[in-house]
Amino acid sequence: MNIIIRETRIEDAYQKGFVHYTSWMETYDGLMPKEYLNTLKLETCIMIAEKYPENTLVVEVNGKIVGFAGYLEDARDFASIKPASEIMALYVLKDYQKKGIGYKLIKEALNRLTKNNIVLFVLEGNTKAINFYKKLGFNFTGHKVIRDVVGGKLIELEMLLER
Repeated sequence: MNIIIRETRIEDAYQKGFVHYTSWMETYDGLMPKEYLNTLKLETCIMIAEKYPENTLVVEVNGKIVGFAGYLEDARDFASIKPASEIMALYVLKDYQKKGIGYKLIKEALNRLTKNNIVLFVLEGNTKAINFYKKLGFNFTGHKVIRDVVGGKLIELEMLLER
């Protein structure tokens, strides 16, 4: 298996958008209100990939993009820890999980961040992701972000890696 992690390029928009859309459908079915999940469209994910390629890494396996990670040097305003950097997104297609690909991808994203505190937000109930982040040394801060969405609420739990 030939694995390459690199910065996103504009021509990656379709494949990255496909990973974004497919990962949401694979991961969040049963964790998010169905009405909200159904509002996500492949075309929207492709447009986001085209519009915001910066601070994003993709992972290729044998020439196919199978995952991506988004990161920010300065965490978004709703993070409770300051100063901190943030892992905004980490998605790997289901068929490529449990192969060390997500680990390599997040490690590369972490290496690009300079702050000692790194935060991320994980959907409440996403035990697979929570356990993955705990193995990397992330711990809950006790801070949550609650968002009203079509069909209900999303509760995201803040996790922190201190290095």
